[in-house]
Amino acid sequence: MWNLIGIIAWAGLLAYLIFVIVNIRSRHLRMLVRHQQARAWRTVLIDVLELLVLVAAAYGMVWVTWLRPVDYTDRAAVSVAYRYDKLIIQPDASQSYYVTVESGNGKTPTRYYTYWTAGAKNQVTSRNADLSTSTGPLSIKASGYPWDVQKLADLDRTAERAWVAVFTSTYKPTWLNGLGMHVGHSAGRFDLIRVPNETVVKVLPLDRN
Repeated sequence: MWNLIGIIAWAGLLAYLIFVIVNIRSRHLRMLVRHQQARAWRTVLIDVLELLVLVAAAYGMVWVTWLRPVDYTDRAAVSVAYRYDKLIIQPDASQSYYVTVESGNGKTPTRYYTYWTAGAKNQVTSRNADLSTSTGPLSIKASGYPWDVQKLADLDRTAERAWVAVFTSTYKPTWLNGLGMHVGHSAGRFDLIRVPNETVVKVLPLDRN
């Protein structure tokens, strides 16, 4: 129901657009019929004001619907959840590995990660995931999300630095989220894949035409 705020706002914006078109046409026709050229400046000024309001309202709706950045630390606007799993090593004739990495095809720098947890095969891209092989559990890219750093440090000790932490967030029912029609939808996800070192990462050539 909260998302009805955005639907009503977009409907109102469309109605205002139709009003502006009809109103501008009507005023200009009256000006031509009555030959009130001396008042042309007033007609043009009203046109400009109506169009400025339309552009401002349209930009505001576009911003709140598609361009508004997510503040994951704002718990009044988004709810967050975490899932932690140990990685399952995959045996191979040449090497055993926790993660496979397929590089981009030259048109995009995206990488494709595949990792295994208990009973599940998971595939994610570098757009919303990162691989950590450093001394600390957080990579530079992952540090932009609000992790429980102490929990990650504990996982390094108990899971032998072979785990995945999945961060998910969902838009809460607020007026601004409703205006953007986001309530109840995913606000973002990030997979932090932790491995001891690069020797347990299998890099595969990517053939994507």
